[in-house]
Amino acid sequence: MTTLSSQSQPNLLRRLQQLSLNSPTPTSLFYARIWHSLFPSTDNDHESLHTLAVCFLQSEEPYSALHLVRDSAGVDFPDDESDPRRKQIPCYGCALMVAKCCQKIGRFSEGQAVLNRALKRCSPTGLPTPSPASTSASAHLTLACLSHKGKAPEAAVENYQKALQEDPWLWEAFTGLCDIGSPPSLESIFLDPPVPSRTSSTRTSRPPTLSPNPMPRSSASEMPGFLPTRKQISYLGSNGGNGGGSGFFTPDVGGGASHRLGMMGNPSSWDTPSVMGDTTFQLPDQPPLPVASKRPLPNLMSTFMPPASHLIPTTSRSNASTPVNELAPPKLPAMKRARGKDAAKKPIETPQSQINSNLPLARELRPNGFGHGVSARDLKSLELNGHGIGIGIGNGNAIDSDLPVRRSSRLKTTSTSKQPTMSKVNHARSRTTRSKSVTSSTSGQTVDTTSPPSMETYLQAVADEYLRDIVRRCAKAYRYLSLYQCQEAILELDTLPENVKNSPWSLDLVARAFYEMADYVQARRAFTQLIEKEPYRLQSMDHYSTLLWHLSDPPALSHLSQHLMSINKESPQSWISAGNCFSLQKDHEEAMKCFRRATQVDPNNAYAWTLCGYESIEMEEYERALSYFRNAVRGEGRFYNAWYGMGLVYMKTGKIKYAEHHFRRAVEINPTNAVLLCCVGMVLEQSDDIVQAIHFYERAVHYAPKSPMVQFKRIRALVALQRFDEAISLLEPLSTQAPDEANIFFLLGKCYLRKDKRSEATIAFTTARELQPKLEKAIKATFEANGEEEEEEED
Repeated sequence: MTTLSSQSQPNLLRRLQQLSLNSPTPTSLFYARIWHSLFPSTDNDHESLHTLAVCFLQSEEPYSALHLVRDSAGVDFPDDESDPRRKQIPCYGCALMVAKCCQKIGRFSEGQAVLNRALKRCSPTGLPTPSPASTSASAHLTLACLSHKGKAPEAAVENYQKALQEDPWLWEAFTGLCDIGSPPSLESIFLDPPVPSRTSSTRTSRPPTLSPNPMPRSSASEMPGFLPTRKQISYLGSNGGNGGGSGFFTPDVGGGASHRLGMMGNPSSWDTPSVMGDTTFQLPDQPPLPVASKRPLPNLMSTFMPPASHLIPTTSRSNASTPVNELAPPKLPAMKRARGKDAAKKPIETPQSQINSNLPLARELRPNGFGHGVSARDLKSLELNGHGIGIGIGNGNAIDSDLPVRRSSRLKTTSTSKQPTMSKVNHARSRTTRSKSVTSSTSGQTVDTTSPPSMETYLQAVADEYLRDIVRRCAKAYRYLSLYQCQEAILELDTLPENVKNSPWSLDLVARAFYEMADYVQARRAFTQLIEKEPYRLQSMDHYSTLLWHLSDPPALSHLSQHLMSINKESPQSWISAGNCFSLQKDHEEAMKCFRRATQVDPNNAYAWTLCGYESIEMEEYERALSYFRNAVRGEGRFYNAWYGMGLVYMKTGKIKYAEHHFRRAVEINPTNAVLLCCVGMVLEQSDDIVQAIHFYERAVHYAPKSPMVQFKRIRALVALQRFDEAISLLEPLSTQAPDEANIFFLLGKCYLRKDKRSEATIAFTTARELQPKLEKAIKATFEANGEEEEEEED
C-alpha cells in the first residue's frame, strides 16, 4: 500500500479545513480532531491547532481549548527580561484564543496580560471563523434531532438518512442513526462517489469542486483507471495501517486483577444480580487483522500519474494545445499548402517549443514543482493509445523552451542559425492538422470539447479518497460499539493510522469498549492515556467514575470528582462522579442527592436517572426505583441498564414474568452482555424451565469464557438436571481457577456425595467451611441427607 504523497497533502488540508469550519458543531469537532492528528502543529504552522481550539470553544469546552493553546501563547512566560524564555516569540493566534477562553471562564486579568504581551511582541493575525452552511442537509439534521428528542424515532431515522444523503460527510447524521438504533449497513458507510455512465462524448470539462457538501464527483472519478482504489491508498506515517502490528495495549502479566466471582466483586452476587449491572464480560479471542507489508515509497511519477492513454484522449493527439480546463478548444491555425516542387519532398516539422508549450502534461507538471525536473526520456516513455507521442525531443533537451541554451550549442549553430530556424517556423505554420474532434466553424457540426482532468483534480480525488477511507474506518468502529460488538470495534480502530489511532477520539472508544467488556484493567489504562492527552475532558468521564467504583478505588474516584467539579459544576458528569464517590462509601443518601442534581442539570441524561434507581434499590425503595428507571427509558429507549434495573426490581419483588420481560428487552439491545444473559437464565430457572436456562447460560459462557460466576451458574443448572458427571468435570478446574469461593467447593462436595465419593466430598466441604464458616449448618444437613438437600448458601 502506497502512502499519500506530499503533492496531495495541500488538497487534504483544504478539504479538512472546509469540513472543520463549514459543518455543524459536532461534525466540525470530529474533522478538526482528525486534522490535528494527521497534521500536528509545528513551530511555524498552528493552523490545525487554532481550528481545533476554535471548535472546542464552539462546543462549550473552553478549558480544553485553553489547554491546547496555552504553551504556544506564552501564558507562562515570565515578565523578567533576563529570562531566556522571554526570547521566544508567542503566537498571536494562540494568545487571542487564550484571551477568548479566559473571557468565557471569567479569568479576565490573565487573558488581558497574555493578549497585551502578544501585541507588543508579534504582529496581529486572524483566527479561523466557523461558518456552518445552511443547507437542506443541515435542515434535515435539525429535524432529526428534534424528532429524536420528541420521541418520534421513525421521523428521526428518516431525516437522519436524508441528511446523510444530502451531505455524505455529515458525521453527526451517521452517529445519530447509530445512537437511535438504526445504524447503516457496513456496505453503505461513506461510499465512494458514484461513477456516472458516459452517454455522450461531447461534453465540457469542469474544474474540480472543493465544496465539502456533498462529496465531489469529479471528472477524475469518471475515467476508468484514473481514480485509485482504496487498496492503493494508505495513511500518513503508518505501516500498513496497524502501527507495526501491535494492538492498543499489552495484557498484564498474570492476567491483571484477580477474578472476582461476584458481578461487582461481592460474593452475594452469586445468586442475586449486581445493582450496578451495566457491565459485560470479555469476548472470546479473535484472530487479529493481517498486517500489511511494508514497502518503500514508490516512484512519484508512477504513483500519481496514470498512463498517458488516460491523461490525453485520442481526439487530442493532433491538437495537443487544448488547455485542460477550457470550455472550448482554441481556434486552429489556418491550413496552408506548400507550393513548389519541394513541397512533397520536405517533411513537415514542428518546432519543439510549440509542442512543449502545448503539451497538457507539461502544463500540469510545471506548477507542481517538477516541470523542469522531468527528463526527455521520461516523456518519451509515455504512450498515447498504444503509440508513441512523437514530441520530437532529442538529445536530452529540456522540456521547457524557455530554458537557457547551453553556450556550446550556440557556438555550434552560429553559422547556420538563421536559415534552419526560419524553415522550421514556416513549416510549422504550413502544417496540416487533421482532427476528428474539432471541425470547421462554418460546417455547423458540434465541437467535441472532451478534455482530460487536470492534475489538481486528480490530487483532490486522491486526497478525498484518503480522508474518506479514514472516516469509513472510524464509522465502522462507532457502529460496532453502538451495537455492543466491542471486540470488533477495537479491531477496527486498530487499523487506523498510528497518529489517528492514538488520538483522544480513538482512545475514548477503546476505553468504552473495554469498559463494556468488563476488562477494567485495560479500560483504566485507556482512560488514563485519554486524560493525559485531554486533562479537561468531560465526555465519558461518568463511565470512568463508574469504572473506578467497580475497582473500589476511593482515592482516585475522589480526585476525579473534585477535578471535574473544578472544570464545570454544571455538567452531569461532575455530579455523577461525586455520586459514585459517596456510593462507594455506602453513603446512599448523599449519593442520591448528587445523582438527582445531575438529572436537574441534564433532564435527558439516562445514566443519571439509572444511577438514582440503583441507589433506591440499595435503600429498598423499589417503587421509587421503578419511577427513576422509567424516566431513564423515556430519555433514551436503548439504554439497556435501565431495562436491567426494572427487571432487577421485579425479580426482587417476586414478579418473575415481568422480570423476564425486562431482562429479555435488555438482551435485545445488548445481546453480548453475559450478565444480562445470566439474568434471563436465572428467571427461567425460577420458572422451572431449566433446559432453556442452560441455553442462556451457554450463551453467556460464550461471551465470557473466563468468568467463574457465569460458569458456576451453568454448572448449578446441570446439577438441577442431575447431570453430576458433567458438573464434576467442570467444577474441578473451576475450583482451581477461583480457589477463594466457598460456593464452588460446596457444590462440588454435594456432587461427590451423589456419586458416593464421601472422601472427596469431605475435603470439598472442609474447604468450603474454612472459606465461609456460616456454611457449617448447610454442610451438616447435606451430609445427613447424602447430598439430596438443597444447599443453603448464606450471603
